Amino acid sequence: MASNDGSPQPAGIREVARLAGVSVASASFALNGQPGVAEQTRQRILAAAEQLGYRANPQAQALRRGHTTTYGFVVRNFANPFFLDVLSGAEQIAVEAGATLLIMDSRYSLERESMHVREMAAQRVAGLAIAPVGTGESIRLWQQLRPGTPVVALNATVGHIGGLCRVGPDNAAAVGLPMRRLAELGHTAVAFLSAPRHLMADPDRLAHFRRLCRELGVVPQVMYSPLTITDVRAATVAVLSGPGAPTALITNSDYTAHAVYKAARDLALRVGPGVCVVGHDDLPTSELLDPPLATIRVDRWEMGRAMMRRLLGQLPADDYIAPVELVERASLRSPGRAGEAEVIARRQLGNAS
Repeated sequence: MASNDGSPQPAGIREVARLAGVSVASASFALNGQPGVAEQTRQRILAAAEQLGYRANPQAQALRRGHTTTYGFVVRNFANPFFLDVLSGAEQIAVEAGATLLIMDSRYSLERESMHVREMAAQRVAGLAIAPVGTGESIRLWQQLRPGTPVVALNATVGHIGGLCRVGPDNAAAVGLPMRRLAELGHTAVAFLSAPRHLMADPDRLAHFRRLCRELGVVPQVMYSPLTITDVRAATVAVLSGPGAPTALITNSDYTAHAVYKAARDLALRVGPGVCVVGHDDLPTSELLDPPLATIRVDRWEMGRAMMRRLLGQLPADDYIAPVELVERASLRSPGRAGEAEVIARRQLGNAS
């Protein structure tokens, strides 16, 4: 047999049965090691399969047997390189265990996420890792559709849902380290980037920010925005050109910090002396920005490995909180006189536009 492009197609079980002179049912029994076929007939079927180069379809076998070594991984934004690094770590463990990862991107859509979870459940994957959108209702959906199978929540609080483990960074430290450093440097007004409330998966970060602002005497400003480069750029321009503009901005990722740099350029505002920016993840590109981006470093590969080991049952289904550290670079500095002058100039630019 050949495909539309002329390349050979692998033989199916019907071709094996035809060559061996048996029914499809007998061929299926023999190829799946089930009883009900005479030994001589079984050997004839196996020889036909070998001659034709037949290979079993693992997904079809999983549907018949009700179990599989395929696991699902649903992320909310594969445009963010953070998730690619997590995937690399997870895939390393999966390959060592002879398992397969089926990956889908919800693109921050609750509807798309629900559709992906239903598809994973229909394929009877053995477990699910998910970086959910919002409060994690898709996790509840998975638990309804595939009760008893393991589920790991990545970078999500979902404290109201039981029967799962969580893998993510130490959010208290990830917010506390830059906030305390900014206060030490003399910043008194700080903005914090967050997903819109209905899409927010880690509200504890925002809670830590609000608490620290009260503790440190810092004026808070929460910047709610869809976490795309275009949306964050527009939201940042609005915040930095508005009244009471902050002198520092903490983002949820290095990926979205790129949008803050673009917004600063739109306003002819220098990152560092004009507005401090702190990222999260320490992507390889972050130190190449101008100026290099101060950020929170976390071992993304180890998070992926921890996630996969819990899915496979190699480790207890407890939570894994990844340690973090603040990497200080030139985007983090005292506001100073130069900063104040640029803030005044930027406000004037905003008022004139």
